[in-house]
Amino acid sequence: MNHIPQAAVATIAAALDDYRTTTPTDQQTPEDAARHISEYLLSTGWGLHITDEPAAA
Repeated sequence: MNHIPQAAVATIAAALDDYRTTTPTDQQTPEDAARHISEYLLSTGWGLHITDEPAAA
């Protein structure tokens, strides 16, 4: 399992907080929340790299 840097965790938390406060509750979906998180991560310089290779131990 890869370690997620604390700064990235803080960015994810900020994205979710923003999503929850700016999107009406009845319009919130997990897919849109994930999209919002990825936009935040990318805009702050965090890239996402998904691979099928197992994580280094």
